[in-house]
Amino acid sequence: MKVGITKTTAKQFKKLSKAIQIILGKRIRDLEFNTSREQKLAGFKNAFRVRAGDYRIVYQKKSSEIIVILVGHRKEIYRLLEELLG
Repeated sequence: MKVGITKTTAKQFKKLSKAIQIILGKRIRDLEFNTSREQKLAGFKNAFRVRAGDYRIVYQKKSSEIIVILVGHRKEIYRLLEELLG
């Protein structure tokens, strides 16, 4: 599957430290081949998350594509998700 990232997510990603960017970048690239660590988010249609330490990657699956819609710390990611998809 092809992995895409939204403009908003790219801005969020750039605000993170370089070390976190490397970790999350690797995990995002891994989504293309392996989604076995994903968990469905309750209350949201077609939304999934992947953990990367204290950070989360939230994405939606389309027919042949994965779109990363949020990246961030676990303390704030679910609030942001509610604002975005709620």
